[in-house]
Amino acid sequence: MEARPIILDVDTGIDDMVALLIAATAPELNLRGVTCVAGNVEIHHVARNTATILQMVGRQDVPVSIGAARPLVRRLRTAPETHGPTGTGYVELRGEDKALRSTEFTAVPAPQYFGAHIDRHPGEMTIVALGPLTNLAVAARVGIDMTTGLREVIWMGGTLRTRGNTTETGEWNACVDPEAADECLAGGVVKRIFPLDATQGLVFTLDDLDAVPDTPLAGIVRDAIRFYIAFHRESDGIDGCYLHDPVTLIGSLLAPDLVTETVHEALACDTGADLQAAGSLYRWTDGGRPTAEIATMIDADGMKAELLARLARAVAAPGT
Repeated sequence: MEARPIILDVDTGIDDMVALLIAATAPELNLRGVTCVAGNVEIHHVARNTATILQMVGRQDVPVSIGAARPLVRRLRTAPETHGPTGTGYVELRGEDKALRSTEFTAVPAPQYFGAHIDRHPGEMTIVALGPLTNLAVAARVGIDMTTGLREVIWMGGTLRTRGNTTETGEWNACVDPEAADECLAGGVVKRIFPLDATQGLVFTLDDLDAVPDTPLAGIVRDAIRFYIAFHRESDGIDGCYLHDPVTLIGSLLAPDLVTETVHEALACDTGADLQAAGSLYRWTDGGRPTAEIATMIDADGMKAELLARLARAVAAPGT
């Protein structure tokens, strides 16, 4: 089968890092570019992390586009306690290794980068959005056809029944930019959603990495995940972590049979001033909004095996 063309939209923290490694080395995917959005960390950290990870797996051919440095209307909030000061836990990807060739950042901003691909390949491109939806909302605001011009948009975001990871009812990506999330939901931009209900179906432990080849890149991944696990141990009382973004990538495009339950709902995102409510998704019952397919349950054992196999391929890829 011909590799599926995709763009990843990321706010590269630890779980984005794992998803990016998998996407860059999956033979089923044609990674046409990575767009950066502020979220887990500030935009300059996101851009540097993204470019360095691509270099580490020999994918300097993948363009990196810089997007929104802040949400549509709110002040940026970041998560150093979750992802570390620069987004990659106990390691900092500063690119000091002179053997790494530099990835060239495209001068085209993220929304226009989407638009250029839509113009050249209408209806073919898939965007997998693993952070706040700011870049996608900006693109729609400036007239880029994000609804019918793409094959689909898949988003890791929100929660339905599961307790939130930012507020009681709010998930991080939705809470960072609720206005962007609501505009994308209202406009039918997002076709499939992987909320916490699905992505927290799998707990990933440090011992799981014993199945991954012992390479320098595997050591970097291990140090990043050690930080993530320490955060989850303190925050959630679990001896492991949730890898939301690679679960979304695998469950949506690489092994969709591992999604065992879905629902179709029209959703809205709270955009009010109450910070305990803003970013909460709720069912829209007033009509006028398209439905999205929402994954609500995964095969945890199958997903873990698939994720580890994909990660093993990535850390042993030529160029690592």
